[in-house]
Amino acid sequence: MRSIRLLRKVRLLSLQALLTALMAFAPDRGPATAGVVWSDEFDGDVIDFGTWTYDVGGHGFGNGQFEHNTARHENSYIENGNLVIEARRENYSGNEFTSARMLTQGRFAFKYGSLEARIKMPDTANGLWPAFWMLGNNFSGIPWPGCGELDIVEMGSKAGIQEGLQQEKINCALHFSVANGDYSNFVAWTNAPVDLSLDYHRYKMSWTPTRITFYLDDAPYGSLDITPDYLSEFHQPFFPILNVAIGGYDPSYTGVYSPAGVTALPTPGSSARMYVDWIRLTDNPDTQLYYGDEIAETGNFGVFTETVPVNAALVYQTGTEPGFEYGTNAALYPWNNMVEAAPSTPSEGSAAWSFDIAGGDWFGMGVFLPNFRNLKNYSDGTLHFDIKTTSTALMKVGVKSSRAGEFWLPLGDQTAEFGFARDGGWHTVSIPLNRFANTDFRTIHQIFMIAGDPPAAALNLSIDNVWWEPSVVRPRPSGGSFGVYTETGAHKDAGEFALGVDGNFFVWEHTLVPTPQNPYEGGESISLQSAPGPTWFGAAFTPNVKHDLSAFNNPNGKLRFALKSSASTTFMVGMKSGNMDGVGQKWITFQAGSDPYGFVRDGQWHAIEIPIADLGPEVDLSEVSQLFQILGTSGPIPGIEFDDVYFAGGAALQTNIVSAEILDGVGIRWPTSAGTNYTVQWTAQLGPDAVWNSLPPTRAGDGTFQSLFDPIGTNTGRFYRVLQSP
Repeated sequence: MRSIRLLRKVRLLSLQALLTALMAFAPDRGPATAGVVWSDEFDGDVIDFGTWTYDVGGHGFGNGQFEHNTARHENSYIENGNLVIEARRENYSGNEFTSARMLTQGRFAFKYGSLEARIKMPDTANGLWPAFWMLGNNFSGIPWPGCGELDIVEMGSKAGIQEGLQQEKINCALHFSVANGDYSNFVAWTNAPVDLSLDYHRYKMSWTPTRITFYLDDAPYGSLDITPDYLSEFHQPFFPILNVAIGGYDPSYTGVYSPAGVTALPTPGSSARMYVDWIRLTDNPDTQLYYGDEIAETGNFGVFTETVPVNAALVYQTGTEPGFEYGTNAALYPWNNMVEAAPSTPSEGSAAWSFDIAGGDWFGMGVFLPNFRNLKNYSDGTLHFDIKTTSTALMKVGVKSSRAGEFWLPLGDQTAEFGFARDGGWHTVSIPLNRFANTDFRTIHQIFMIAGDPPAAALNLSIDNVWWEPSVVRPRPSGGSFGVYTETGAHKDAGEFALGVDGNFFVWEHTLVPTPQNPYEGGESISLQSAPGPTWFGAAFTPNVKHDLSAFNNPNGKLRFALKSSASTTFMVGMKSGNMDGVGQKWITFQAGSDPYGFVRDGQWHAIEIPIADLGPEVDLSEVSQLFQILGTSGPIPGIEFDDVYFAGGAALQTNIVSAEILDGVGIRWPTSAGTNYTVQWTAQLGPDAVWNSLPPTRAGDGTFQSLFDPIGTNTGRFYRVLQSP
């Protein structure tokens, strides 16, 4: 939590300010907090997702780890002033364990300073691998180990098992590439005098421009001079990570190479927890802080344009310049089978990208940023570009982020959703950016990519006028029912999702095909069965712009739909917020013999009602990116039909007090959401009879932070609040 400076007796009426003020006077459970420039005390009710995000998946994370890391509240949550990361033995998406891996990339990073956390370790015997560590902020644009890694503490090692010191033996480490690009590391070990799972202990890294030193409870046990040129990785910002890994391939850290060897989680349902009381950064004279929200781009953003008015634009280098991997410039990289051609007549300005592509081989290129740009203000905006060719070759357009992954959309001809006439003339393509799933818009490091399957014949492809347009206002239904797929008027009196206009219903990777309909209401339903071949299936109603369904976050809020199937296949119904796979995602399992919400697999229609509370806390209702989803991973389904999908119980929108902070002087700064209005008010005396006075002007939200300064006298004391209204 960032500190708030109270100047000129100015006071702010907000939960953040009150909590911060209380923290300043509360007895501390560790060292004094003087000099703390950033911290998370984990004293709220929920994890601060403005600070933390997740690595999600079960692919092993480079070590063959056994767990599937999730963003579910079962694996990470706040309890009694602690962040808890809970590892569990349970079958999940093909893995035998679950856990969580939390990090701040794109939200917070720093260069130089002392980072410390007060942690109670889990019992690691045998197979658990808790860690508090860091990666260079240019990961994964610059792959490991070139990005650098700092391990502040790791525990649960093979060496600890062999020495009978598994609960005492810990290590710190640095991982890096040396002058010739080969991997190297520095590792230091120490044996604690006590079992570290029995109580809290402090783990710290002190980082200056010349040296990094590691501590256990203020006792140093590892230090490295970082002035050699080949250690340049450690002179860029890094971001913190907290996780509990489980096992790994042979050889790897834990020495436990099979799920059966994980005796720390011996039976299905068993769990182990790492407790983090706080994490704090103390500065030194060279400390630099990097807040994602403060570097978020705004306004039109130019990728490759000369005539579109932009607020900021990329600067290009070749990518071979010294220090390029730590800078903010871009490079255009043809990956395969794209040779720069003589420039064609641009669609605008004086230059265009033009490539000759040979037949018979795939082609692709990307606009690469070694250090990501924060484009969170564009996730409901539009990607625009001009393109021309005469080829009918299959093509796709994509973007890639450091924190989630990459996503591609097919680029067809003029009859396709996203396409253009292949007539040799310039054509403009515009793609809603919300359609790029599994993308963290806070960490975009491939801002434009195009690729294609091997064409039958050689072709020329030209691209020009590439730019990103900021987010538009999100639809915000309230005061009734919002229809997703319904023909009943009463089920869409607060508006509806118009198929083909606001977005569409998408089957994922052609895993489902239509079957004859037997509607529950009206004249149409969605009736599907698995396509031949795939052993999984999925589909979703996906809008072009995320929807703000906050009005349904009340005791009467419900997701309602009609469902019919006689299949025994296990499937899940879900919702998704944001753009990252597995983050902001909630699935509810329907399994034969234990189906929820009264569903019966008798081939008859059943009305299902899911309380909105059952979809939280994972789903952020202010940014719903997939309104209704269905997914199966345990085999094909011979038939499933649904109809009359809508949200019920939407409350009327109300004015809310927004958490804000005091700036230098008497400035008030607060986060805004697009489509809302904000008024700053002050009062001289709190109480039931307080008279609140508005400070002009009213501000329209645009997804950025805004500020307002109050020209009061030096000795005036005021309480402030920021009101948000539709």
